[in-house]
Amino acid sequence: MKLDLHVHTKERSLCARDSEDAQIQAAITAGLHGLFITDHWLLVPEKRLRELNQTYAPFRIFGGIEVNLDGEDLLVLGIQDPLLEKRQLTYPELHTFVRARSGFLILAHPFRYRSKINLPLDTYPPDAIELYTLNTPREAEGEIRAIAQQNGLSLLSNSDAHASWQVGTHYNILQNGVVDEQTIFRQLRLGTHEFYR
Repeated sequence: MKLDLHVHTKERSLCARDSEDAQIQAAITAGLHGLFITDHWLLVPEKRLRELNQTYAPFRIFGGIEVNLDGEDLLVLGIQDPLLEKRQLTYPELHTFVRARSGFLILAHPFRYRSKINLPLDTYPPDAIELYTLNTPREAEGEIRAIAQQNGLSLLSNSDAHASWQVGTHYNILQNGVVDEQTIFRQLRLGTHEFYR
């Protein structure tokens, strides 16, 4: 299963250039089997996710969200709770919130904006960290790998696509076919997936 966990759409991300449909079509053309829509501070409504999955089956569309806390961007997957849109949680609170709901927490494109990570990863480790994206500095690869090893984080490759031409540039290759979110999360935590970048 070829899966991108970090895609934006213009329906909910002002910085995105292309629509849900355009991003999904681009992913299908690129040979992906699924993606997570992770717009900034806004969730895809569950009804809309069902509609998209019906339209594009067997391709899979999952919901997520990108939030910014303490200057760091984080992806939350597997939770459809509007509290995530309200910008009220601290990082420790978000970590506890995600853990209590069996979600998946990713540190997105580290070192994009600053030379150090501004979160207590040793105390509140996310599930994964993005090693490769269009917005992750390549010169930070060694440091990202070291952080992942020190904190027991899985490494990911996601596009962070804001336009359809960016979809398919980075993705994760899972062993199984199209499956449910919890099965995806279990595989990613084990680190048995491969990358395309």
